[in-house]
Amino acid sequence: MKIEMLFNIIHYCIYVADSKRHIFFNKLNPFVLIGRIPAVKKKFEEQGTTHLEVTNKIWEDKRYGFSIMISGAGLVIVLFFIIMGVFDILNSIFKHPIKSSESPFLICAIVAYIICHFTVFKDDKYLNYFRQFSKWTKRQKWKYGLFSFVFVVGSFALFFYSFKFITKF
Repeated sequence: MKIEMLFNIIHYCIYVADSKRHIFFNKLNPFVLIGRIPAVKKKFEEQGTTHLEVTNKIWEDKRYGFSIMISGAGLVIVLFFIIMGVFDILNSIFKHPIKSSESPFLICAIVAYIICHFTVFKDDKYLNYFRQFSKWTKRQKWKYGLFSFVFVVGSFALFFYSFKFITKF
């Protein structure tokens, strides 16, 4: 499997999970509840839409919505955890030639973003993958969703395990 495909699968699964979370919490969302006020409801009906449709568009838009921003940030964080974990473990194996400071942290964060930018975000590549992934069967959705969940949990576990190898100041 290509790295680009792997990152786009994880990005898509995080996006779908966040979209489902948004729909689940719509009942508690104060912005959605504002739409039930008669004056506000009437104003949206005059415009031919509802407050809920506008709120869902803001969250679920695949190009500029909050869910796509959250999933993109989540992907960068997951990749950062992997890079930082591997860095800490390798640094420990080589007897700490690079001391713990902000520099390795920032470099790992920048590298994670650059990798995500070129494999997922550049020229909106993820939109083509999202179209392809939306045609998955239910079985494929479960398979890749579970794979993404294990990958994310594994990256967190690697990151926290790597704390064992960090030198003390």
